[in-house]
This record gives sequence, structure tokens and C-alpha cells, in this order.
Amino acid sequence: MHKNRVVFCLLVIFILGGCRGWRSEKPPIHVNPNMDFQASYKAQEQPMDIPENTVPWGFDRSFSDSSSRKDIIKKDSVYYYGKNRAGSWVSKIPLEVNYEFLNRGRERFNIFCSSCHGKDGSGNGPVVQGRWIKPVPYWHERVMAYPDGQLYNIVSEGIRSMPGYKQQLKESDRWAIVAYLRALQKSNTATLSDVPLDKRSQLK
Repeated sequence: MHKNRVVFCLLVIFILGGCRGWRSEKPPIHVNPNMDFQASYKAQEQPMDIPENTVPWGFDRSFSDSSSRKDIIKKDSVYYYGKNRAGSWVSKIPLEVNYEFLNRGRERFNIFCSSCHGKDGSGNGPVVQGRWIKPVPYWHERVMAYPDGQLYNIVSEGIRSMPGYKQQLKESDRWAIVAYLRALQKSNTATLSDVPLDKRSQLK
């Protein structure tokens, strides 16, 4: 019994001696590194090209579905990031803009954007009526000056108090919203000279 009591006391002293009350100057032991410390890219740097003959992995069907591989590696910087390889915003939407594409943009816009920006892009959506910072209308000179790639990035990443929607919207839908946004700008800045001659008689 006496021996057990001595062992217990020594154990208590050992434990208390380890609680020094100040920080150790030695680096902590990282039991499972899990690639936490590695030579990585700089923040917000465009990813480097994937080495040749490398098969990217991300989805359960990635080895057999080439389209899913494309969405994993995101090698097309214009389509996925709105920038060219030099890092500049692209000026044009990299997809065919037709009626179907615009209609898809209108649908997505009305779901995700109109609550703040209004269905007409004026910034008078129901959310901002006296309760939130009112966004400028889309035909404001600052917004008009944005290249298409920068507008795509704003839809993706957000800006100031506006959140990004890259988790909710796939890339093609984000570009479709940019196309519809341009259509809203046109509808609010067009003059009579922009209307075809055979349609002017229909205007009131």
C-alpha cells in the first residue's frame, strides 16, 4: 500500500511538473501532417498547368467521364475565372449568346439576384427597401464599365456586401446572368437610333 501511494504521488508530481504555465519554444508535434505544410501557390494565384498524362481525381466517375475532369482541373481560365492567361479580365462572354442562353440567365437572375437588384436591375429589390444597402442600378457608369469577365467574377465571388454564388450556380449559369445583365443595361440605355427601322412604328 505504501509503495502504491509513493508511485501515485510521483505520478501527480510528474503531471503537475508538465504544466509549466507558459508556452513552449519548441514547435508542436504534428501527428498527422495531411499535407498541411507544403510548397503551395500564392494566394489567389492562377493554378499551374496539370502535368501531362496526369489523370485528375475528384468525383467518383472522374476516370471515365471527361467532362467531370474538365470541371475539376478548370484549365480554361477564361471560362472558369473570367480571366485570360495573363490575368486580365476578358471583355466578352466565352459562350454563344442566344435566346435560350438569355432566357436561362433571366431565370437564374430572378431567383438569385432580383431580391436585391430588382427584376429590372434598378437596385430596388424587396430586400433593400429600407433594410439594406441599396445597390446602384446596372446602368450606372461604373457597372457599365466592368468587362464581362469582371462581372462574372462578381457573380462568383461577390463584392462588398454582396455574397458570391459560385456554390449555388455552375459556371455556364453565371455567364448567362452576365448576358442577361447586359440585356437589362441595353433596355435602359438604348435610344431610338438603336431600334430597327421596321420596329420603330410599334413604339408609343
